Amino acid sequence: MGDAALDRLLTEKDLAAWLGISLPTLQRMRSSGSGPRFVQLSSRRVAYRRVDVEAWLVARTIGRIGALCSVDGSGRRQKSGHEQ
Repeated sequence: MGDAALDRLLTEKDLAAWLGISLPTLQRMRSSGSGPRFVQLSSRRVAYRRVDVEAWLVARTIGRIGALCSVDGSGRRQKSGHEQ
């Protein structure tokens, strides 16, 4: 098995604390699709793989204000409506 399969899953609470955001903010991000990929463990429980969170953070790392691109459902970066 690969490293991702052995990676400890993060709970919502773990991830919110690591990112320094509130649990409701993380839940809104998941609902809108703007947060990191997650694992649906049951109908009421989700978890996050560290590798997915780290990839999400890399995609959100920018060099200047206003340069953040949104990521569509396929994982491709899309320019925001404010960029030309």
